[in-house]
Amino acid sequence: MSLRTTLRDHLVTVWVGDPWYGNSGRKILEGVTAAEAAQHPIPGVQSIWEFVLHLTAWTEECARRVEGESARDPVLGDWPAVPSATDDAAWKVTIDDLGKARQHVLDAIEQAHEENLYGQVAGVPAGTTPRTRAETAAGLAEHDVYHFGQIALVKKAIRHTTGSK
Repeated sequence: MSLRTTLRDHLVTVWVGDPWYGNSGRKILEGVTAAEAAQHPIPGVQSIWEFVLHLTAWTEECARRVEGESARDPVLGDWPAVPSATDDAAWKVTIDDLGKARQHVLDAIEQAHEENLYGQVAGVPAGTTPRTRAETAAGLAEHDVYHFGQIALVKKAIRHTTGSK
């Protein structure tokens, strides 16, 4: 199996598949309403909406790096602001944007020459461990698993408070 296929399959499994450790991101986000996504049931912890915007921002940044661009903060910012309108339409846009970002990174991996995935990402700040483009894509899966776990806990806190499942 090629490195490109391995990276793609790993990301797809985390996002929409059947990972060995539990639920995929799709399953965790399934049924989350805009009202739930905007809540802060745990003091000092981001909302589900904030987590999804963060995931989108870093997925886009990962795609840029896989495409050979230098490392930088995401164009959207590390923790983009939730839109002022937190209705169902805005939540759908946020989820759709995450899907588009995911497709972007999958396309970037697919279009990369295999040997280029072993190249280091340029522009890594001093004192930071250099990473290859492949390590960056693999790291995106790890990043997503981490935040999907947080989302699952926030969702559980919301639904425990409201009594819904």
